[in-house]
Amino acid sequence: MMRFELGLERPEPKRALTSALTIAGAYIGGGIIPLAPYIVSAQAHTALLFSVIVTLIALTMFGYIKGHFTGAIPMRSAFQTALVGGLAATAAFVLAKLIS
Repeated sequence: MMRFELGLERPEPKRALTSALTIAGAYIGGGIIPLAPYIVSAQAHTALLFSVIVTLIALTMFGYIKGHFTGAIPMRSAFQTALVGGLAATAAFVLAKLIS
């Protein structure tokens, strides 16, 4: 079913460790971007402002690169990625404020 309906091949068991390490590295690398300002700043309010700016810049860059490699219009992809990522981060921030 995976091959005929979805066009997917059976995954190689030997690639499991490589895939797991790739996902872990991407998770750590992506997570350090919004957290880095909190590591270097003594004030949470200042760190929050820099975290928002750095995260939006990173999302825009990732979107542009994604658009370049997928054949989409890079600027449109950059805008969409920054918009969706920014909205998701805003929703998470507001939800955390409501809970705490």
